[in-house]
Amino acid sequence: MSIRLSYSISNFEKLVTENYYYVDRTSYIEKLEFASEPYIFFLRPRRFGKSLFISMLWHYYGLEFTDKFSQLFGQYYIGKNPTPKANSYAILYLEFSRIDTATKESTFEGFLSNVRWGVKAFLERYTPLKPVAQEKILSRSNPTEVMKALFDAFGKQKNPIYILIDEYDHFANEILAFNFDHFSEFVSRNGFVRKFYEAIKEGTATGIVDRLFVTGVTPITLDSLTSGFNISTNLSTHKYFHQMMGFTGEEVKTLLKKVTLNQTDTRNVLKNLKKWYDGYLFAEGAETRLYNPDMVLYFLKEFAYENTYPRNLIDTNIASDYGKVRRLFRLGDIDRNYVMLEELIETGVLNGLLTEQFSFEKPFSKDDFISLLFYLGLVTIKEAGLSRFSFGFPNYVIKGLYLEFFMDSLNERNQLDFEVDEVRDKLENLAQNNEVKPFVGLIEKALQTLSNRDFMSFDEKYIKALFVGFASLSNLYFIKSEPEVEQKYPDIMFLYRPPFAPNYQFLFELKYLKKSDSGQLKSTQQAAKNQVKGYLQFDEVRQLENLKSWVIVFVGEVAAVVEEVEGKSCL
Repeated sequence: MSIRLSYSISNFEKLVTENYYYVDRTSYIEKLEFASEPYIFFLRPRRFGKSLFISMLWHYYGLEFTDKFSQLFGQYYIGKNPTPKANSYAILYLEFSRIDTATKESTFEGFLSNVRWGVKAFLERYTPLKPVAQEKILSRSNPTEVMKALFDAFGKQKNPIYILIDEYDHFANEILAFNFDHFSEFVSRNGFVRKFYEAIKEGTATGIVDRLFVTGVTPITLDSLTSGFNISTNLSTHKYFHQMMGFTGEEVKTLLKKVTLNQTDTRNVLKNLKKWYDGYLFAEGAETRLYNPDMVLYFLKEFAYENTYPRNLIDTNIASDYGKVRRLFRLGDIDRNYVMLEELIETGVLNGLLTEQFSFEKPFSKDDFISLLFYLGLVTIKEAGLSRFSFGFPNYVIKGLYLEFFMDSLNERNQLDFEVDEVRDKLENLAQNNEVKPFVGLIEKALQTLSNRDFMSFDEKYIKALFVGFASLSNLYFIKSEPEVEQKYPDIMFLYRPPFAPNYQFLFELKYLKKSDSGQLKSTQQAAKNQVKGYLQFDEVRQLENLKSWVIVFVGEVAAVVEEVEGKSCL
């Protein structure tokens, strides 16, 4: 590998001075500085480069880095095109991710402690105050008073303050997921969070605070906060700033070429990276979809060691981050949320308006829920309609996480009584021995449990969702659900996913009949076989090695037909 990858590096100075490769985002310093809005909120999903961007701003604007300007920025765009305000600010850096939200008291103390930590570091860097004077500021009993005392003490200094806040909503999102009353209390008119931002607003009015840049994941607390801080601008869905965080396809291609010298490998790997990690669109009218940078760097880091694919497509740290959002499915109408989850799994699409600022003075609507998924990075804009957006999975990895949510929610709400190890055993048996019936038995068992609900609402899409959902519990295959093959769509395909090399790949055609329509079984079976035989004539399918093709017809909760369809495949 010819470069050092900056995976998990969020300190800009460390990245530059230790020769990590940096995808240059410094041109956005210029764009932000010359924009009309000095007080900015910018939201992106977890692990999307927000902390590194904050660190870049700090090193560019901080007074303490004046002598290091050329060293840190000389090779990048902004070093060759410096702005008037470079190294002209005292930086107050705050972050709110490390807070114990178990109780009201621990949340308040955690928020206060984080404010004190940031203010203490600020005082030590930028003021000549002696420890006794510093302690008078830091000993205040609430975060608002700490901020006011800081502004009073710093007001006579020559340089204004630039406030950088990372993860502004982290603790609030956690509270919101399990205790809405506490959340409401903290951000209410007299809540400590709103008062904290009111203090910052006072600092802007006096000129002590000149600029503000805040990152987070969702705008779910913005309405409550900005009623006390109504001078800020949320640029998260602005087309002009769409590529400020995340990687473009060309940037990923450049990175990959620096990791591997084999051009054939580069083409094949890039094709897979696009399927797995690309697809994010945060602004209407933006033309370039974005990769999650953390996921790409994780993959390339693993790939570089052995020149082979990692066994897991997603870093366990990222997976655990996304796992926490399951609690947010409890917001609003829980049953409606899970119906929407099922709809997304079955159809791949949700239609709705994008909520740019949430208000808890009105019911949490369907549009609010879809928008929450959008900001979390669990869906993205697929296309803009006349008045609404179509949202869908950004990429394969996120779809896989959804399938896990789907199976977990089904199991929790309906007690499906399956063990993940059992599913993986049956999938490996399928992969190695072409034994389909044991795996299909899992679907039958699930349907028999689910039939206690209103079975009249079940259709073929739901069967497919279960089929793909169970398969997703193993990372053995790349699972394509209704992939486009020469304008026609096989229902499900299990395709090779390096580094795994099972004996077989699979094409499944699924059909579903209600029990009252069982008389149509033979004709349905034959129609499905004809479809499969048609697929097997396509060049794209014919070139798949060791392909096994199956027709499965469910009548009610029973797989009445499980039949292999012979066809030519590469050996």
